[in-house]
Amino acid sequence: MKRLILLMLLSTGAGAALAGQESISTCTEYKVPVVRWSPQGTDTVVCHQTVVGAWLDQALTGNNGEKMAAFSKNLLTAIRPGDNATPGPLSAPVYKASEWLESGSTGVPGELWWGRTEHQHIFLGQESHLRLAKSSRLVPPSVWPAMQDFYMRRTMSIVQKQPMVLKPGDERFRIFPRERISYEQHAATTATFDDGLGGDGLIVPGKVSNARLELLTHPGIKGVLRFDLVIDGENRQFTIPVRAASEQEHLRATQSTDDKAKECNGSWRNMIVTATSGCTISNGAQFTEMYDATGAFFGDRASLAAVHFRLRVNSPPRNRTGATATGVIVLKAK
Repeated sequence: MKRLILLMLLSTGAGAALAGQESISTCTEYKVPVVRWSPQGTDTVVCHQTVVGAWLDQALTGNNGEKMAAFSKNLLTAIRPGDNATPGPLSAPVYKASEWLESGSTGVPGELWWGRTEHQHIFLGQESHLRLAKSSRLVPPSVWPAMQDFYMRRTMSIVQKQPMVLKPGDERFRIFPRERISYEQHAATTATFDDGLGGDGLIVPGKVSNARLELLTHPGIKGVLRFDLVIDGENRQFTIPVRAASEQEHLRATQSTDDKAKECNGSWRNMIVTATSGCTISNGAQFTEMYDATGAFFGDRASLAAVHFRLRVNSPPRNRTGATATGVIVLKAK
């Protein structure tokens, strides 16, 4: 709770102050112990990164330590915790350029990058709430009283566990510029399929299309992610309810759009074995299909969203069940 309140007090940017990529914090602007780290062949090192989808280094996801990433010709070459001078190999994975079958970025170093190897789908970047914190120093003194009032009201709403009542002009101090935002697909990795039983081998990679995220940002941050995915030649539609606890937290898949709905259990291994998480796809399949997802917001004013999804799906035409579909979707606000 103390850390959350501190982040809110630091995140004091105003809409007029958010000018663009200059709001991205570099490795030299905040104390990063390992600022000279540069793997061989690296041409770019970025800091203050959120990393999702990188398997053994999954501990890097979230707010549990500084994250750095190295690139060579816009291809990810390494990830490491920036607050550890000698991290072990499991917390500092490296990648060869030949491993990346697909990749993309917004073109701004450190903002948002995504890609896939044969089995991994990764996105990483500097989240919007961190960029909002940097922009705070550009707020003119005349705005300070309104800004302080906003953050005091938001802090008290968290302490009292009550919805915050917004006032006219509060949008200047929020990550989200509107109470309702629609995002549409900007890019996506080709989903891959692993595991499963029966049939005749693994399902071939499938295209993700028509992704959209309808988001309500107040009261509470919640919405629905929809997208199409080709599975064994059949185009299927999926709907995943999502929710974030605050502007500083990640989007998580939930059982439903109900405010009290539980998040998916977060253990993909358990999710494959049982349906205890409740995040099931209600289609009457004999072998239960399921979903899970983690997302975050990037760009100034949450202009971008990235989601890492996992599905447990079947392919009835050839009697294959329990295949794990994985992919990354990047969306842009309309």
